[in-house]
Amino acid sequence: MNRYIAHDGHTQTVPALKEDLLGEDAFYVFGAFSEEHRLQQAIWREMLEKRPAQCVQIVEQQDTAMSYRLAGTDASVGLSDNEGLKRIFNRSVVYVDITGLNHSVWAALLRVFLPDFDSIYFIYTEPGAYKEHESPSSSSLFDLTATFGGVSPLPGMANLAGPDRHVKSVLVPFLGFESARPKHIALDFDPQPQVMPVVGLPGFKTDYPQITISTNNEFLSEARAYEHIRYARASCPFEAYSALFEIHRDNPGCFLHIAPTGTKPHALGAVWYALDHPRDTEIIYDHPIRKGKRTTGVGPTHIYCIKPRHAYI
Repeated sequence: MNRYIAHDGHTQTVPALKEDLLGEDAFYVFGAFSEEHRLQQAIWREMLEKRPAQCVQIVEQQDTAMSYRLAGTDASVGLSDNEGLKRIFNRSVVYVDITGLNHSVWAALLRVFLPDFDSIYFIYTEPGAYKEHESPSSSSLFDLTATFGGVSPLPGMANLAGPDRHVKSVLVPFLGFESARPKHIALDFDPQPQVMPVVGLPGFKTDYPQITISTNNEFLSEARAYEHIRYARASCPFEAYSALFEIHRDNPGCFLHIAPTGTKPHALGAVWYALDHPRDTEIIYDHPIRKGKRTTGVGPTHIYCIKPRHAYI
């Protein structure tokens, strides 16, 4: 039996993902295997051997489409094609390992799964460490991103109406180690809305929150946002969701522009919140092109029960 690190009813944290933690009558979605240690999960190779007809491996990811392999057959589908995405799956239980998936891909899957699937589990494995920059500075300690695809909505999540002219707008950036990202997104607004950032606390490691704030010091100061910082555990989409709920509650009638530029679990909570509140939120994303070998080692794995909300794994 596995020795569990934590289990709070909707998140289970384990040293490594094992078969006995996965439902048998389910689909498993995961990315291509890569040079990063945490993207070489032995469990998915095992599932490909034992249950190939239940494994959807995303072999190519684009901003608007994905190519996948199911039972040895390759196919492609647009990420805004709800019916095409649904046709891939013929079970109502799904496990999605978002560790190696781009936001555009897993967000599209979440959008399709939420209304119709009975049980939805998302999985994320922390890195052991991030690759440090060859010439680190106060604003670029870690070397994570090569370039950006530009600020635009995620597929199928554009809010075409946007806020009314008289409605207060709030920009909620989830902060990470790359200060250029929230800065770049904020510059897309004229005038700039009030900034209410979210920082991962506790972080994946003890010193990560301090690094996040110091890295983003210039942005926080220029936006006069220090007094508006909210906190949510870096590994918890549920706390990220709650932080957005509280910002909405404390600013009644406001429109939230949400920038998921921090941890992937935070991004999961942010996208989930936006899907639940489509009238007064939008996701603003900068579509980073990630560098290879950006992490080393393997940290704990988190299994998030997205639906039903209070079910135990």
